[in-house]
Amino acid sequence: MTKQTKTVATADLDQWDDRQLIEACLAGEHYAWEVLISRYKRLIYSIPLKSRLSADDASDIFQTVCLTLYEKLDTLRDHGKISSWLITTANRECWRVATRLRMESRRIASTNEDESDPIADLPALAPMPDEEREVLERQQAVRQSVESLPARCRELLTMLFYQAEDWSYSEIARRMDMPVPSVGPTRARCLEKLRRLLQGKL
Repeated sequence: MTKQTKTVATADLDQWDDRQLIEACLAGEHYAWEVLISRYKRLIYSIPLKSRLSADDASDIFQTVCLTLYEKLDTLRDHGKISSWLITTANRECWRVATRLRMESRRIASTNEDESDPIADLPALAPMPDEEREVLERQQAVRQSVESLPARCRELLTMLFYQAEDWSYSEIARRMDMPVPSVGPTRARCLEKLRRLLQGKL
């Protein structure tokens, strides 16, 4: 496969829904797997980081969740609810890692009584509240819908809502090579496209 063919194939796969991507993965399309993991990378990483685990632990959990998904992909019953499956799997892996760290910390503390417990702030083992799960799923739905927008809309909304900088309309217009008066109407059109993409998902 040439580089050009690969780029086109990957761009096409970016627009597929989860069911289509999973079917392509099961058919042996490795580019579909890359797109699927890229789509859910931030969601998976967010769970151990919200649980106050370290960046290294979050990376290990990400790898474990991806491996588990790969091994169980053909057994998933509802390909349209992969985000829920990933949240549950990542949360369970967080519990496992937190439990291991607590046990290791207690062993160290038992031999070094003067040392404080470095794992004291780790989360207690408890199911993720439904409200937190719903927030994660909504965030993922918005993220995927933004990624499905045309490139120009995606760039504009990223500058307006997803970057720390407080861009002025004049700076946005300069960066996007468009007239300043066009920024507001373009923003409105892009948000309407996003609203349509999100219908039935939130």
